[in-house]
Amino acid sequence: MRNKEYSYDNSVHKMGRITLSLGFLASLLPPLMLWFIYRIFPPLDSLLKGIFNISFFMLPVSIVEVLTFAPILGAGAMYMSYLTGNVSNMKIPSAAIAMEAADVKSSTKEGEIVANLAIAGSIIATEIVLVIGVFLLLPLSDQLNNPLIRPAFEQILPALFGSIGAYYILKEWKLAVIPLTLAILLSIFVGSKYISVIIPVCVIASMFSARVLYKKKIVKPMDK
Repeated sequence: MRNKEYSYDNSVHKMGRITLSLGFLASLLPPLMLWFIYRIFPPLDSLLKGIFNISFFMLPVSIVEVLTFAPILGAGAMYMSYLTGNVSNMKIPSAAIAMEAADVKSSTKEGEIVANLAIAGSIIATEIVLVIGVFLLLPLSDQLNNPLIRPAFEQILPALFGSIGAYYILKEWKLAVIPLTLAILLSIFVGSKYISVIIPVCVIASMFSARVLYKKKIVKPMDK
């Protein structure tokens, strides 16, 4: 059985590395086509500045996301999620709800299988909805850009992350007290422009505070 699991894990990582590498190369095709075919290339200093600014924000957030999401999704679901995107606002909720419905725990073989199925289903559903949405919403683009309704679209992401947070907070609210308090204080006194620093700090604080609460037996493991 262990040999079969080892073989399965190896095949998952092999396929994941191949597909992610191909996806990365495919994402470079549009700018390379603009460069080589149409001779359009941004100024080098602007390009390097843009890469640095995005990397400064995304690098720590991406590292924290991988360390945080991997125990929930498992290897196969992680590769599919990062190949197709919308990890926080689509893939994580899909996997969490599917595991809840199937009554399985994360970080288990059963949970990994359910997460794989949930992520695959969400990818298919997302692509279908996107294709249909493009054709249906294109005639309404002028109306959707109306200044009167534009503020509603700006609240979609906060509402989505709030609902995801509430789902986990209700499972064990004591674990959320310290990271939520720290996040609010840092946002007030440090500012949201340092979000790339705030997120890793809050994740680390969450891990250490959870460990202390478990050791003090203030909270119990989820599977008990």
